[in-house]
Amino acid sequence: MTMSNSIQHIADNMLSMWEEAIRNPVKMVRIVINPGDEIMIKAFYDYMLAIDSDEEDMVFVLECPFFNPATFSKELLEYVETQIILWNESKKPGNIVFEHIEWKPDYNIEDKENQAMLAVSNFNRLTEILVGDINVKCSFIFDVGEVSDNESCKEWFRQALSLPFHKQMIWGIADIKGFEYFNKFPTLFPHDFISIYPPIDIDEAMEQLAEQAANYDRNDPAASKFRLALIKLMNSVKKGDSAQTDRYSKECLDMALVNVKNDINWLSQFVTVYTILYTDKIIRKDMDAALYFSGKAIESARLGIGKLDPSLAFRLLGNTLFGKGGILVRKSEWTEAAEVYQQAADAYKNCKDYLMQAEALRISGWCWEKKHEDGCAADCYIEGFRLIEKLSSDLIRNSSYPLLLLSLLHNSKRMEILSDDEMEKILSKVLGSDWKDYLYEYKRNLGKRYEPGQ
Repeated sequence: MTMSNSIQHIADNMLSMWEEAIRNPVKMVRIVINPGDEIMIKAFYDYMLAIDSDEEDMVFVLECPFFNPATFSKELLEYVETQIILWNESKKPGNIVFEHIEWKPDYNIEDKENQAMLAVSNFNRLTEILVGDINVKCSFIFDVGEVSDNESCKEWFRQALSLPFHKQMIWGIADIKGFEYFNKFPTLFPHDFISIYPPIDIDEAMEQLAEQAANYDRNDPAASKFRLALIKLMNSVKKGDSAQTDRYSKECLDMALVNVKNDINWLSQFVTVYTILYTDKIIRKDMDAALYFSGKAIESARLGIGKLDPSLAFRLLGNTLFGKGGILVRKSEWTEAAEVYQQAADAYKNCKDYLMQAEALRISGWCWEKKHEDGCAADCYIEGFRLIEKLSSDLIRNSSYPLLLLSLLHNSKRMEILSDDEMEKILSKVLGSDWKDYLYEYKRNLGKRYEPGQ
């Protein structure tokens, strides 16, 4: 595996901490990282899989999202079975000693009281087949992604850890500081669960990586140097170093100004820099400065109309207008915010991003409601509703579009333009006859209605 020296140093350090942890008779190791370091955990998993030595541990990285505790064990077994089939059937380099793995999941091992039994029992058997009693660990690393039901996820792992583990089997999982799923597990399982806290400075590592690329990239040195300056800008923003932020933003803008003369696509880099700057000002609650930089981002995006590909130009414009709208919402300037979101909707229309067009219309309507302008809000919601024919059922169900439908349903002026019968006819076709129940369930699962800026 090819890594920059800085990233490999982090991975090596993480590996040392992992190896130290599994020397203990534990069942599960939790790797606790800071927000923003997710990219490093992925690199570490790849690193573990790529290590080649005579006595290396067996490692499975299970990229299996957690959706339902009743099906999670089966999904894990199917995933591992696929990996083993790929191993058995793949061509191996001549220097690799190949052993066919004779293992298939036994789906008859079930316990209605413990939904993790199926996975634990099968992984115990796989561990025995792979390592037996030799001094090698068999590690199963769970990459569950975003979890919609934290409590169910935690309960599944709690049930798993309550079961006997093969003495050579180790489970691993990552947790993010401030958003920890498993922070109570060290207390629940003091002898079976251990946490490690690897010191990760991904910001410095990315700077070094970008600097390395800038020094060696002869194909596009300008782009490489810009990426380096941009990373330094983002890091200075994160650290709250205003002097460095000013320095690197000027450096980025100067480079973009030089290069845009020969390549109009550099216009998007102006938008990128100004977006970073107004986002920083939002975080620091300087809304006037944020509004200024959002205006500069919009100006830059508008310069691309007629020069860049329309799909890019109008999406850039829509995104920048969205940013300005969010700032105006934070300032409670509802009328101007509503108008800006309407402009964003028009921009997305021109690049045929109908979902974002609908979302901009939804928020514009919400802003009008804040001004008690229900008629204006209804116009926005209905305009968004008419886009339904351009959206697939799956896209509707897996987006914020149902919130627009709920807003439309409850709008006091809606009936003057859109009847219940027409709404029923259209939504029954798209979402089914129980569409109202679906919308209310959607809202309930969401917890509360999304309000921009909150």
